[in-house]
Amino acid sequence: MSHSTLQQLAQQEKTRREILHKSDLIPPLPDLVVRLLAVLNNQETEPEDLEKLLQNDQVLVAKMLAMVNSPFYGMNRSIRTVKDAVMVLGFRGVRSLVLATSTAKFMQRDFACYGHEPKGLWLHAACVASGSKALARSCRLGADAAEQLFVAGLLHDIGKLMLLPYVHDNKTIAAARDREAAERAAIGMDHTEAGALVTAKWNLSLEIQEVLKSHHDRDESVSSPGLAVVRLADQVAHEMGVGYLPEHAPIARVLPGDLAVLGVAEAAWGTLRDEIAATMDEAVQALGSLAC
Repeated sequence: MSHSTLQQLAQQEKTRREILHKSDLIPPLPDLVVRLLAVLNNQETEPEDLEKLLQNDQVLVAKMLAMVNSPFYGMNRSIRTVKDAVMVLGFRGVRSLVLATSTAKFMQRDFACYGHEPKGLWLHAACVASGSKALARSCRLGADAAEQLFVAGLLHDIGKLMLLPYVHDNKTIAAARDREAAERAAIGMDHTEAGALVTAKWNLSLEIQEVLKSHHDRDESVSSPGLAVVRLADQVAHEMGVGYLPEHAPIARVLPGDLAVLGVAEAAWGTLRDEIAATMDEAVQALGSLAC
């Protein structure tokens, strides 16, 4: 092993250790959001409890009501109050929306080093979140799983936020065929590992942390239904190119193992993919309105 290679490995390890010890790279969730998530995770919570908390943030309430009344949800009547929204969305649906609203600002920074257009990471996240939810429903994984995978899809690339200070001037990552390998070569860590660290600090579920950490893995033998859902939705979003600069979206690659674990025949994937893409188009309009 050459001296230059040893120096590069030493620098990677130094940078990696620095990132792991700089907890300020992970922005905290707003106090109100933390309290809301705690209330939403309590099985004894009543809609009135949410109303009391949400009355302290009228901006969040306005965005939630705008979302519920958007074409994305397809309501046949106007939803005008928090209580009505809870009845329509359920507690998990409100939890998903709260996280979408509160994390939007984190994903609207300049991520051009990853090939994203302005606010592109947020638009891509909206696509993967909605696609994950739609695919989970289509595969009958259950309402709770669908909402959890909406959150996993929304945050699947949140690790880029943690790494941004170290790669924002890097010109090679966006052009790399394997961007995760390029991240590891540059700083000793990729955004999948970083994303798991972020969601761990935010006290999100272990399943979400694992999906984020594994969503770029190519070992089909270890796929789970949740991981397969987010990975497939991510590939559809890459194929659509939403949120990326021209010709900068990663090459879409559907793993047969992901289809198999969900019980989706390869011959049926084309039709299902088109349905997911249509849902993503609606989400870009609806979730895009949550942009700060």
